[in-house]
Amino acid sequence: METQEQNQEQGSNTQTEAFTEPQQQQQQEQSITTGDEESASAQVLSNSGLTQEQQDSVKRAQAYAQELQQTVYREVLEIERKRKEEESKPAAGTLNPGLAGGMDSRNHSVMSRVYVGSINFELTEEHIHSVFAEFGSVRSVSMSKDPMTGRHKGFGFVEYDVPEAASLAMEVMNGTMLGGRQLRIGRPNNYSVAVMQGFPPPPPERIYVANVNEAIAEEALREIFAPFGDVKACVLAPDMVMRKHRGWGFIEFAEESAAEQAAMAMNGFSLGNLVLRVRRCVVGGPLGEGMVALDAEGSDAQTAAAGTGGSATAVIPPPQVMEVAASINKSIIGAESTAEEPLTTRGSGNEGGSAIPKHVIQQNVMQKLATSGSAVVQLENVVGGRSEVDDDLAGDMAGEGMKCGRIVKVVVHIASDEELAGGAHDRQGSEVCIFVQYAEPESATKALELFDGRWFGGRRVSARLYDPDQYRMVTSADTMVYIP
Repeated sequence: METQEQNQEQGSNTQTEAFTEPQQQQQQEQSITTGDEESASAQVLSNSGLTQEQQDSVKRAQAYAQELQQTVYREVLEIERKRKEEESKPAAGTLNPGLAGGMDSRNHSVMSRVYVGSINFELTEEHIHSVFAEFGSVRSVSMSKDPMTGRHKGFGFVEYDVPEAASLAMEVMNGTMLGGRQLRIGRPNNYSVAVMQGFPPPPPERIYVANVNEAIAEEALREIFAPFGDVKACVLAPDMVMRKHRGWGFIEFAEESAAEQAAMAMNGFSLGNLVLRVRRCVVGGPLGEGMVALDAEGSDAQTAAAGTGGSATAVIPPPQVMEVAASINKSIIGAESTAEEPLTTRGSGNEGGSAIPKHVIQQNVMQKLATSGSAVVQLENVVGGRSEVDDDLAGDMAGEGMKCGRIVKVVVHIASDEELAGGAHDRQGSEVCIFVQYAEPESATKALELFDGRWFGGRRVSARLYDPDQYRMVTSADTMVYIP
């Protein structure tokens, strides 16, 4: 360590010595040049035929002009400095800890970008934008094109607002089938250079949350994550034009262990018909004010919100949103006591708010942790409806699922009209779902990573672990069963 510091110090001294001599020589040359100019100017005045008094007046005028020029130049520099400072300030409502923490914008841009390769030639930038938007706000999608054919070359780059979104996209999308081709996701070539420049270290208590339904307010999201520990801050990135959040934000806990458990348990959690994407933070920096920024615009913001029938801070969620959040284990709701004060997802003074008790939401979320030992995986959105189900469906899914471990059986479950109408058996309106029962819970966990978010036949599959007792009850009358 001392040797490295000494080498650095010696290198610094060498650089100083190397630059000192040219700088001194340059100053001497400038001094000589200035002296020559003054001498030449004095000689011109002496040969001009002017009296001494007139020459002195000319010298004073020249000195004043030079001083005025320097003053104006300094003022111009100050104006330019202030302009750059204003431009560097984040816009109202900006939620970007890295930039707010002083991170270089170019390095931040590199860390927020991913390379996407092996893209189907029929896909467009709009398709890529749509697929990758669930991990965060996409700033741009650029695909290199062949000037002769006008078609893209099968690769491109996706840039997000924050580095956390890029990291999530890499973790989830690498190897995903899209348009019949397996995507290759990686970092841009200059990523390591950007990282070496340094960035604000991420707080271990902070997590990044993406793909949040626009109907979920900050307070509702805070309550859902509260079972893991004390939540110090929960902010969602506001859309200052549309008057709603942009579907992603940050949650900061009081303890690191709470953030770690929340990231592990809630990644892939279905909330409001969307699958949450959760991970630990990549860079640090101060959090923005979140949806409160909408209130900062005063009466104009309130008028705009009133015109759409919403509040200035969030869209009022429908009652079924919190029912989805509480659907992990609906069987416990009937046994809960109603003595405790309910948690209302609407603001105070709004009638008809969702009155799901706070303790029910918390216990339901904690119940998800209990299903982590399940050996049953539920797959949804594999097919569009019962008309697309054939005799080979179960066998095809078993062939894919065997990559993760030994399968006991695969069941294709077609929901009855009563199930679809009443939301029975913890379903979310899907007409067809597939249950894959493994011999070991570890295999089910691997299958969850394999299936969730993957594309099959143009449809994005949703996968989750399923309660074994509920599984046996739901599939007791099913006849489309495949046993390897």
